Amino acid sequence: MKLRFSVSRAATLLLLGATSALTACEDVAENPAPNTKTQLLTADPWHITTYTRSTGGGTATNYLATAFPRSCERDDRYTFKTNGVQERTEGPAACGGGNSSTVVGTYPWNFNSSQTQLTLGGTTFELVQLTESSLQLRSTHTSSGVAIVETVTYAN
Repeated sequence: MKLRFSVSRAATLLLLGATSALTACEDVAENPAPNTKTQLLTADPWHITTYTRSTGGGTATNYLATAFPRSCERDDRYTFKTNGVQERTEGPAACGGGNSSTVVGTYPWNFNSSQTQLTLGGTTFELVQLTESSLQLRSTHTSSGVAIVETVTYAN
C-alpha cells in the first residue's frame, strides 16, 4: 500500500511539474522580448508625417512644406537598413516620372552608444520616440546666435 501511495504521489508531482513548465512556455510566447531600437528602426520603411521648426524659443510651426517644397517629396519612404545606410525612395506620388522603387538618396546612419541619439547623413538627432509605428527625432542647433529646434515625426 505504501508503494502505491509513493507512485501516486510521484505521478501527481510529475503532472504538476509538466503543467508548470507548459504555463511558463505560454507566458514567454504571450510576452516576447521587446524589440531592440535597431530592430524597431529597420523593420519597415518610414514616411514623414510632421516636421516642425521653432526659432529663438518660439512656438513650433509646420515646416514640412518649406523643407520639402514639392508635394511629391513629402510622401517619400525612408528605409533604415541594418548595414547603417538609410535609403530614401519615391513615395506613391513619385516626382519626375519615377516610381515607388526609385532611390532618390542614400545616407549613413548610426546610433550613439546609449542609443539616445541617431546620426543621419552627418546630422545628429535626439531620439525622442521610437516604437513599432512611430519615430520622432529632434535636432537643435544655432544659426546667427538663434537657437533652432526641428522635430521630425515618422510613421510606417
